[in-house]
Amino acid sequence: MKILNNLSVLFAAIIAITMVGCVGSDFEGTEFPGNEFTVEGTAISALGVSGDFDIGKADVQSVNYTVNARGGAISGVEVRITHPNGSAGSLGTSTSFPDVKSVSLNDALTATGMAIDDVAVGDMWLVEYLVDGNPTTTSFSINTVTTFKSALAGLCSGKATVTAQGGAAAAWDGNAGMVWEGPVTFVRQQLNPNDDGEYVISTQNGAADPLDDISFGAYYAGYATDAQGSLPNGDLRLRDIDNKLSITGASQWGEVFSIENIVVDGATLSFKWTNDYGEGAEIVLTRDDGEDWPPLN
Repeated sequence: MKILNNLSVLFAAIIAITMVGCVGSDFEGTEFPGNEFTVEGTAISALGVSGDFDIGKADVQSVNYTVNARGGAISGVEVRITHPNGSAGSLGTSTSFPDVKSVSLNDALTATGMAIDDVAVGDMWLVEYLVDGNPTTTSFSINTVTTFKSALAGLCSGKATVTAQGGAAAAWDGNAGMVWEGPVTFVRQQLNPNDDGEYVISTQNGAADPLDDISFGAYYAGYATDAQGSLPNGDLRLRDIDNKLSITGASQWGEVFSIENIVVDGATLSFKWTNDYGEGAEIVLTRDDGEDWPPLN
């Protein structure tokens, strides 16, 4: 089961037309009405925008679209992209039509002179198509929003080791070093992959029953419990936003959890969770599909 697909810039099919000094009229008979502009009797269209930019696959996953021109001859259509911070650059020029284009996030970053760390959730990119007409230049644009897609849902092999923090959880501290090992499942709560990544964590007790368990199996070792009612429960969820992990909500006893010491090593993810009662555990999760985790932190 595939677990990841990370941060992305979605090319939505929301087309905004802007016209600057147009010459001539709309090219009659174009098969793409409402998504074209004209230069000296030539109709230019951007078609079939699909795909997205994914920060986790910046050099692999692409946005695909087709530039088309009908009517009078033109020398070319230049595609330019602009980030909200003003960084802009060319993605190349189409000189024959229709021209199928494929652009990765790395292509966009190279064109604008930016780095991945410069991209933030909520950024709105502008893609323009420019034609050098005679005597004017005309453009139309596509507005695209920076979104984040979390896809950690899937199965892992887990290991939880109880740690002593001192404080109120004396019974817990007495079991420091105890270990549980077993399957851990990330169960996604959103149907829309563009929503924030929120997950219920499921482990299996001794009877192989799947139980909601934000402790990642540590409660089995720390308290020798085997029942759903003895686990943290409440509205605790693991959240993944822009590759940043956190635990939201509170347990059935009002405890708040946090994550620290996150380390990614290929298919292995390790971290430590603690709560404000004094419980804690070191967790190691190995993806069952063998693929690398995203750069979580």
